[in-house]
Amino acid sequence: MRQTEGRVPVFSHEVVPDHLRTKPDPEVEEQEKQLTTDAARIGADAAQKQIQSLNKMCSNLLEKISKEERESESGGLRSNKQTFNPADTNALVAAVAFGKGLSNWRPSGKMPSGIKTNIKSASMHPYQR
Repeated sequence: MRQTEGRVPVFSHEVVPDHLRTKPDPEVEEQEKQLTTDAARIGADAAQKQIQSLNKMCSNLLEKISKEERESESGGLRSNKQTFNPADTNALVAAVAFGKGLSNWRPSGKMPSGIKTNIKSASMHPYQR
């Protein structure tokens, strides 16, 4: 465990084949050979044409995506409905800032509170024995 920096906790028959393998699996090796022979068959001119074609497709795709994003953003801004009433907003701002529309009524005496409390004496401890 110390030599592998904690990556292999136990060096047993289960992990030895995977960790000591120097060759890839036969299927992977066969696929790699096939890809190498396919790549060798293609000439330099054909490879360059394929690269240019792929680059052109990628740039066209990126252009379409960015165009769609721009259209959706601009379309989304135009189609937003107004979610507030400007008259109510102005009345609220006037009331808060200038007191417009508020009455000068002042409560006399103590106001009844809607909050009920249950305050007990400080001498009473809830965990008293």
